[in-house]
Amino acid sequence: MELEFGMIVTIIAFALFYVRLVLLRSKKRRDLREQALAVKRQGKGAKMPVDEEHLPGYKVTSWVLVIIAVALMLAGMTARYSTGFPVWAQEYWWVGTSLGAILFAFCFK
Repeated sequence: MELEFGMIVTIIAFALFYVRLVLLRSKKRRDLREQALAVKRQGKGAKMPVDEEHLPGYKVTSWVLVIIAVALMLAGMTARYSTGFPVWAQEYWWVGTSLGAILFAFCFK
């Protein structure tokens, strides 16, 4: 099985998206650990602030960007598998999909 150029670019774009989410989660865990150590150093009477341990490790920064990113990804995938698009759009389907994935990665903080 031979992968075409567009598929490789799309795989790399989604890998970058997942790496960004992993980095955000690890940063949150590190911050929580440092916060717990700071509270422990304060003594017995100190309390941890709000329990954030069960919240996701990221927050959406802009829902408008999420919608645009999803629309780009869907348009790219539709161009890939639909015959209703022009030939140039079918050949470059991976551009919209990859740009959507990269934009989607930066919709979180």
